[in-house]
Amino acid sequence: MNVQCNGAFVRDIYFFYYMMKPLFLIFASLAYPALTATAQYIDPEAEDADSVSVEQAVPEPEPSATEEPKPALNSDQLEKRWNRKKCWNIGYSVPTLERRDGTFMDWEADYAVSVKNVRSLYFHKKPLGGMVKIGLDYSLLDFTYSKLQLKHIEGVAAGEDTSLPSDPSAPSAPSVSDGFDEIVSEDPSGSIFDILGFNLGMHKLDQTFSVGPRITVNPVDHLMIGAYFHGGFTMSGIYENENFSYGFGYTLSTGLCVSYKVIGFGFEYLCGKVKYKQIDFDEMDLDELSFSEMFSSESFRLKHKGPRVYVSFRF
Repeated sequence: MNVQCNGAFVRDIYFFYYMMKPLFLIFASLAYPALTATAQYIDPEAEDADSVSVEQAVPEPEPSATEEPKPALNSDQLEKRWNRKKCWNIGYSVPTLERRDGTFMDWEADYAVSVKNVRSLYFHKKPLGGMVKIGLDYSLLDFTYSKLQLKHIEGVAAGEDTSLPSDPSAPSAPSVSDGFDEIVSEDPSGSIFDILGFNLGMHKLDQTFSVGPRITVNPVDHLMIGAYFHGGFTMSGIYENENFSYGFGYTLSTGLCVSYKVIGFGFEYLCGKVKYKQIDFDEMDLDELSFSEMFSSESFRLKHKGPRVYVSFRF
């Protein structure tokens, strides 16, 4: 990975640090009473005779008949609260994509749906102060399907798009009919889909394997509030008509989830980068093309980002 890519990765890490900072400040304010609370003990031998006599002279009020003492939680009951370490998240998001290694282009999603399975491992058995646990999340399934459409493209013929100003930092761009640009610029290529007038749209599939720290607070009853930061490896594919692109990259996410027993609701923000290679089946002569040449087409990079909301089921 070159210096430019490393710099971009470091900027993403700093961005997520500033996003997570207010979340952990909120958690610190919630967890502080539990971490600092200690039982106060009074030594009877240290009391003087006057205080003892006063306490004996003034009888303690009897508890009301309607008041019942709250039973203390035993270890089994406490463990039952924290026993839901697996969850399935069903999410909805509207992510955006950007290309900056050639002609500046960006896309927005009509919609995106996701399914994610997460498991949590806590570093300690007993919660700190009776209500805080710190652990590690890992996910082997984070699958997202997105339906995309082109929003802006720069450097095309006059009249096609003038809403985006020139990007002075972008290098000189190739023609929009080159490489991946042909997929989204609706350039007529003479394929069977164009001849028949079909447009199947642009579709994106992502699978991410992630891991990251989590802090969970149990303020009352079975209510759980968790904050986390995940980073992981992403495999991605983009398909439109006869064109397909595949790629590998990374995705970072930070979020907050509130749950009560089985059901929960969460919000997270994701961003990352993927390097793709394009395969154009319409122009490919499979009789003359070797297997290695088939998967060595033009490459490009896309940056994805956006919020995601989800419903969580914990088991």
